[in-house]
Amino acid sequence: RIVKFLKQLYLLAFGFLEAVQAMFWVSILMTVVLYVCSIIMVRTVGRLPPDDPHAEFLHKQFADIRTSMLNLFTLMSAPDLPQYASQDGLLFQRPLLLLFLIAFIMIGSFGMIALLTGVISESMFEKNQLRVEEARKEQDALMEVLQEKAERIHSRLNLNDKGEASAEEVCRKAIPQIVELFDNAMVEYTESSLAQLVDCMDNTGNGEIDSDEFVHAVMTYANGVKPLSIQEVHHNVMVCNHKLDKLNTDVETLLESMQKG
Repeated sequence: RIVKFLKQLYLLAFGFLEAVQAMFWVSILMTVVLYVCSIIMVRTVGRLPPDDPHAEFLHKQFADIRTSMLNLFTLMSAPDLPQYASQDGLLFQRPLLLLFLIAFIMIGSFGMIALLTGVISESMFEKNQLRVEEARKEQDALMEVLQEKAERIHSRLNLNDKGEASAEEVCRKAIPQIVELFDNAMVEYTESSLAQLVDCMDNTGNGEIDSDEFVHAVMTYANGVKPLSIQEVHHNVMVCNHKLDKLNTDVETLLESMQKG
């Protein structure tokens, strides 16, 4: 549980770092936009003749690049057109200024928020895809290790001439090793289900379990097929197939003997 909690905490911290990185690049873009717009405003409306009725107000807003960038950033973060509309005839006498302010607010305020949201979402989606691929590779590597160790566990049991171990031998010696193996690999299990799993390993129904049957059952369980009903269905199907193969062989033998007789 602690490992799962730390994993969720890691994902949250990772997402926060991705958001900070996206905000950094959007901030760089916003700074460039503010700088360019500030140059335009300083050169167009920031240096009007003294006899212009709006020269004092516009000079206060766009006197130099630094002041212009600060005021434009304030306008971007908290759009406030009424202060410009309160100046008699400012916006209507200068329609280009009105269009610039409207476009700047729409692109700078709403557009930057949408861009930031999109960049963060896209970045998180890409990283999530990478994490899924990484998790798949880790799962494949874990399954290879489990398969190798399961084969080794079965080979250390008391086997007959056919390389099979009795169900009692598997339950008594192999299951404790499987429990330790699952603990090390952090595979979820219950001891009662593992004990019942032994009954599903014998696909031939002869009371003996070979290496393939043992490894298949362990790998299937480790892969997440936890409900024993599914394992039991597979077990019953395999038993039926074995009996049908045996019956088919017996019938063919009987037919051959009848033909010879």
